[in-house]
Amino acid sequence: MNDTDPKTVYRYDTGGSGFKKAALFLLILAGLMAVFAIYWLTPFLGA
Repeated sequence: MNDTDPKTVYRYDTGGSGFKKAALFLLILAGLMAVFAIYWLTPFLGA
């Protein structure tokens, strides 16, 4: 089997568990960035 074949990637990710972990990680990261943005913008909005 050719290693550059894109179909070989899906063999190791049955059920999309890797995608769910990546999506959860990105959502947590986005939430942390939103909290940091609010913390960073609050002094500018209050002034």
